[in-house]
Amino acid sequence: MILIVLLYALFATSFSMGKILVHYSPPMFLNGCRMLIAGSILLLYQYFNPREKFYFKKSHIWLYAQVILFGVFFGYNLRFWALNYLSSFKASFLYNLSPFLSAYYSYIFFKERLNTIQWVGLIIGFLGLIPILLTSSPGEKAIGEWLYISWPEIALLASVAMHSYSWIVMRILVKEKGYAPMMANGITMTSGGLLALVTSFIFESAQPVTEFGPFFGWLALVVLISNIICHNLYGFLLHKYTATFMSFAGFLTPLFTALYGVLFLQECITWHFYLSSVIVFIGLVLFYQDELKKRHPVPLDMQHDDDIAG
Repeated sequence: MILIVLLYALFATSFSMGKILVHYSPPMFLNGCRMLIAGSILLLYQYFNPREKFYFKKSHIWLYAQVILFGVFFGYNLRFWALNYLSSFKASFLYNLSPFLSAYYSYIFFKERLNTIQWVGLIIGFLGLIPILLTSSPGEKAIGEWLYISWPEIALLASVAMHSYSWIVMRILVKEKGYAPMMANGITMTSGGLLALVTSFIFESAQPVTEFGPFFGWLALVVLISNIICHNLYGFLLHKYTATFMSFAGFLTPLFTALYGVLFLQECITWHFYLSSVIVFIGLVLFYQDELKKRHPVPLDMQHDDDIAG
């Protein structure tokens, strides 16, 4: 259990460091650099270990295109843009809705049935959004809002929805098409990163980085922690715990992000965050109560890989 806590404590740093990085670079350039570096590392690793898993079929281009566009390009561009205005812990909290959205997509696309208790948990989880969405920072208010929800919040919710959908497609690539998780992630990250960089050069500032030293220093740290350490630690833990239990434990991420926000970013946490956290936690417990009893090991190659980019 200590390693699970460590994993999500490390995952939480990606939101805190992302908040810092957007001060040095616009969203698309930041997204492009991060994904290109991370994807290249994954592809390089897969090329040597194991080599037979290093392949790509043209017939799967449409599946990859969906992950590249929704999971990497639009998903992370919206996330980094929203981080300019949202607190790191609010962004992390909203991303904690991914398990609920993934289950809903599975219900729609794979006809995976949800029992009554799971539906109740799903509804409670979404209701948990209400308190935290009632709060708005000065930066959010300056951008404007729609139906009491700020545009940065809408952007991040759209990012979460796209991110969750992309993992449904990734599931097809890994489970049905036989790709190694590192290969599939490497292809989508590298391609999405290149697309983001090209788009950045067209639409963003001619000088995309304000301070090169801090920017590339924090960027290297994000890639090291999220894409290398967390990826391998997550894979190791999947040999001991089910993907369901690991997903449930992901609730620790916004809690650690909130702690880092207070300690290092001078962010102020209001009672709305705590209330939303309690409500969502109740929803998660109800949603996962049956499956959490089955904490038997599951082969790594049959698991749904987590968001290794963090």
